[in-house]
Amino acid sequence: MPHASRIEQGAYRKSVLHRWKFACAVTGYTKHEILIASHIVPWRHANNNERLDVHNGILLSPAYDALFDQHLISFENNGKIILSDPLKASDYHRIGISGREMIKNLSLQNHDYLSRHRSELIF
Repeated sequence: MPHASRIEQGAYRKSVLHRWKFACAVTGYTKHEILIASHIVPWRHANNNERLDVHNGILLSPAYDALFDQHLISFENNGKIILSDPLKASDYHRIGISGREMIKNLSLQNHDYLSRHRSELIF
């Protein structure tokens, strides 16, 4: 029998996929098998309600997810990407990130979680 947290995480992924219409929030890429339902406020820093809150999730393609998870990128409440200082502009450019990316359709609840994520951004 699967562990309850694994079942909850599966349901969380499904809800995030639906919330973002099965497309990367940044690029619109739709091969959902490789998209990652990333927590805005990481699991380890979230309470039980926040861990499963669809608004604490963002659907990202792998490169964006890796940078977001490491707090090397974040997003303003208007959806504009924020690039952190440890990587040079040329590093971001090499992996296809221009610094002009935008997320559309952020909810007000996403704003609260993104504010917390931005507070952890590395500069």
